[in-house]
Amino acid sequence: MRKTAILVAALACLSACGGGDDAPPAASTPAGVIDQLEIVSTVDAYGGATPAGAAGPYSVITAIVHGKLNPKHADNAGIVDLANAPVDAAGYVDYTTDVVILRPKSAATARRVLFYDVVNRGNKAGMATFVGGGALVGGAAPPATFPSLLSNGYTVVWSGWQSAIAQTGNGASASVGVSFPVASNADGSPITGLSREEFIPDYAGGTTIPLSYPPASLTDKSEVTFTARQSWLNNGKEDYAAPSVPVTTWDYVTNADGSYSVSFTPPAAVPGGPGNTSVAPDAGTIYSFVYRASKPVVAGIGFAALRDLISFLRNTSADAKGGANPLNDLKTAACAAGTGCAANPTTNFDLAIGEGISQSGRFMKDFLYQGFNKDANGKKVFEAMMPIISAGRRTWTNARFAQGGRWSKQHEDHFMVGDQFPFAYNVITDPVGGTNDGLLKQCLVTSTCPNIMQVDGAFEWWGGRASLVVSDGAGHDLTLPDNVRYYLISGTRHGGGAGVTTGIVTVPAAGSMCQFATSPVSEAPVERALVPALENWVVKGTLPPASQYPTVASGTLVATGQSAIGFPDLSSVMVPSGAAATPTLSSLAYTGLYNQVFVTDYSNAVPVADLTKEYTVLVPKVDASGNETSGILMPELKVPVATYLGWNLRGTGHAVGAVCSSSGSAIPFAVNAAAKAGGTDSRPTLADLYTGRGDYATKFGAATDALVTQGYLLPLDADNVYKAGAALISPALIPNP
Repeated sequence: MRKTAILVAALACLSACGGGDDAPPAASTPAGVIDQLEIVSTVDAYGGATPAGAAGPYSVITAIVHGKLNPKHADNAGIVDLANAPVDAAGYVDYTTDVVILRPKSAATARRVLFYDVVNRGNKAGMATFVGGGALVGGAAPPATFPSLLSNGYTVVWSGWQSAIAQTGNGASASVGVSFPVASNADGSPITGLSREEFIPDYAGGTTIPLSYPPASLTDKSEVTFTARQSWLNNGKEDYAAPSVPVTTWDYVTNADGSYSVSFTPPAAVPGGPGNTSVAPDAGTIYSFVYRASKPVVAGIGFAALRDLISFLRNTSADAKGGANPLNDLKTAACAAGTGCAANPTTNFDLAIGEGISQSGRFMKDFLYQGFNKDANGKKVFEAMMPIISAGRRTWTNARFAQGGRWSKQHEDHFMVGDQFPFAYNVITDPVGGTNDGLLKQCLVTSTCPNIMQVDGAFEWWGGRASLVVSDGAGHDLTLPDNVRYYLISGTRHGGGAGVTTGIVTVPAAGSMCQFATSPVSEAPVERALVPALENWVVKGTLPPASQYPTVASGTLVATGQSAIGFPDLSSVMVPSGAAATPTLSSLAYTGLYNQVFVTDYSNAVPVADLTKEYTVLVPKVDASGNETSGILMPELKVPVATYLGWNLRGTGHAVGAVCSSSGSAIPFAVNAAAKAGGTDSRPTLADLYTGRGDYATKFGAATDALVTQGYLLPLDADNVYKAGAALISPALIPNP
């Protein structure tokens, strides 16, 4: 109770002693406090059913955090515009966030491990990967075939952080959002500044651009720059100065919900088409709209809100208003180690693991990089972190006029804050830009570095510059710090697929956004297997499975040219398409396109890339079939029925030839030699590789078992995802039994 008493006394003193703008909180008062954890509801999870493998049922707590931040505290000094946010009578900045807690109903069936899943655009992105089952309230409990975290007695927490996602107050069944303050000038007038929006019709549709922030004026258009282009490539380099044309016909639109958009008429033609030609605009055309925006939200509060929530749930018995921490009883739960437990622990958890997928993984890395893994007592907020498919990027969160949902890609949204050095965990001097930095730099100073497992797929190496996590930006290997493991899951799209199963692939129809079918290679089962390894690494000191990724030294990490990578000629191959495996012509013209990155100045709305300072981005080498040879080779790659790529190309009507982000590709092997007729394909046929479906299943099962032995798969997933999937291989592909 001592910590609670101190917080309550601090807030009471600030209020009684005359707060407000004239008497802001002193730097010695807490950086942040949970003023109130408002419990909205507590209900049985899954209708009261016990998740398979769990020792007992679970409860769902839906809550709202009412938090306060001290704008004068050193731990908050990096939060952009916090000093310009409104303050309460005590001089604190107020905010609220949604919170959802999935906990064992009884402490007797719990373990003292907190698993925090960073929400992705308000969604509980880790539910399908780590929890399983259906909706928390009223859905089915995780089944016996799924290795859920709940079988280990974990408490799982979600909370809002992204300023663009509105608080719902019902995070268990709706979006998990926030209500953060708007910064203003000292005289109360709105802060304004130039901001940039980017738009392609493929994702937003139509000819209306949603604006992240209100225009400073709906009538003054003098500062607006509105351009259209088909590509950012300018003489082979991605450059904001790539040829464009102005969009001259447009208007602001005030939407019914109070937000703003831009409605426009596309120009007749845009530059940057194939062969540097001008073409009619299409669904892949890039529109860039620079305008004077107003009323920036203090988006960086998201980092501090997470820091203070996890610290509160772990360490504090009551909020500042005296409301009890709903997890206090977990002091009596089984300790994380299982043996040698403290008789009277002072905290509710022994271990906190922070995990995030895609945007959420980038947020987790930014949280660490910007120094927020240190709590008010100087201890680690998270002892372990697992950023998933974050690649070499962070987020555009802690900035004026931030747009936290955006991330850099080869084609659309290429120039986005969060894509600059440092990329790696190592603290190094950037050989390209000259700065000394690293993702671990701040936590090394405060002794708050967690153990880290970063997991990426093949797409992240092509589309997210993941090589910069393990190399220095000039083409040289880095030795990972002792507290970091890195895993490439080869052949995957962004987030991985559902597995090969039948092996049937359908060539996309004309007019599809991507030219090739997406890669089905799975990824999530590896991530599930690594969580217990991460826990044991921290709690018991047991070393986890070795990092798996290509290196320059081994010759498996190479430049993107076709000869360097060893990519086969797939410009005219006949592939089995659809349920009948009909031989169909497929033409993949290898381009080597990847997401380039230069030292770029983002201090103004219009980015300026220094094209003389380019980072060396490398990619994994492939075998004669076009499949990657390094990283964690899933059974789909060890026993393939296709070439599986981390990249794809845009189709006609969608900026043809540019990278089709996130999807990856699957280029099937021909069924037999006769099915190759009409094309030229050096890859083996399925008949060359497998005598029958039984042979395929046996080989697939052996590859699966090897990954279990190595610690990259759990037995449940080996049986119910991989071996069960292999049994479904289509007779149209492998006719013999």
